[in-house]
Amino acid sequence: MNRSQVAGKLKGQICQFAGKLCKGLPKVAGRFVGEALYGILSKQSVRVSEVARSLNEPIRLIKTENRLCRELGRRELGERITEKVIEEGAFHVKKDTLLIIDPSDVTKKYAKKMEYLAEVRDGSEKTIGKGYWTVRVVGAELETVKIIPLYERLYSQEAPDYDSENTETLKAVDRVRRHVGDRGIWVMNRGGDRRKLFAPFLDREIGFIVRLEGDRHLVYRGRKVLAL
Repeated sequence: MNRSQVAGKLKGQICQFAGKLCKGLPKVAGRFVGEALYGILSKQSVRVSEVARSLNEPIRLIKTENRLCRELGRRELGERITEKVIEEGAFHVKKDTLLIIDPSDVTKKYAKKMEYLAEVRDGSEKTIGKGYWTVRVVGAELETVKIIPLYERLYSQEAPDYDSENTETLKAVDRVRRHVGDRGIWVMNRGGDRRKLFAPFLDREIGFIVRLEGDRHLVYRGRKVLAL
């Protein structure tokens, strides 16, 4: 199979997947999602200009970029795709699937005018910079080494609808639980070691594993011991 045949096959698979994600949306929205996925994969970039270049349309590049930007601004697009991704992934979640909550960050070093830019700690470079926080949920099957994308949201503490990191985490949990129900075991690293998450987790009667801080005391067989 030559390169053009591989590209054609890939485009076909992407279009089929985009159709599932955009069910109920206008046809142009489905076309945009397919083009965006293809461009991101082929150029290894999320820049609109790079996605536009990957499409090789017989018009000026700026015209393609403007069309893609208009579709990016479609109000209902993000929410509908988020819901469909969870719905598709939920079919693969079993009783013992690990549902990993992964808080992270996106740093925008050179951005000046992006909406609600906030201070974040760059986890890669261990510095403070401008950008956004993210919360992600992925399913993991240990036996098959299978990763199941379920949820991701970017947020900023400067946005008017922001409440707290705990609220964003619980929103993610509740959104995924609407589709997976009581299946799965929720997992967080040390960042989840806090009462404001433990109490809601217990109230929801979900199974969870949280890596504890070293100074956390536990009661084990009637004795108070340090969590190591």
